Amino acid sequence: MSMSLFLAAALMAQAPATLTVPAPASPATDVGYHELMTGRPEAAIARIERNGLAQAGDPLALINLGTAYKMLGRKDQAARFYRAAASSDERYDVEMANGRWVDSRRAANLAMAAIGSNELLALK
Repeated sequence: MSMSLFLAAALMAQAPATLTVPAPASPATDVGYHELMTGRPEAAIARIERNGLAQAGDPLALINLGTAYKMLGRKDQAARFYRAAASSDERYDVEMANGRWVDSRRAANLAMAAIGSNELLALK
């Protein structure tokens, strides 16, 4: 094995398994955050569907759309959107309502785990 191949293998072994990036810059209003935080799930659904982010597979929009449906008591639809976010080709860090940053797939899985509770997950 040549020295350059050995160094490349050593460097790759030290690289993180996954790389996440911050969410794309988009106002919180684009993903229905304000509507969710003020208890207006229908308005959140309308905003998210109007901007097309959920149809494009954006995990942030999918999670908030799931939360809006959960608020309406439509947990089957909420679970569908949470699963779509967890398996989305897009992946990045998202800011939760409490200010904590997490990977979008982790946020989707947290939302799925809380589907039977009164806990709501809204992302900025």
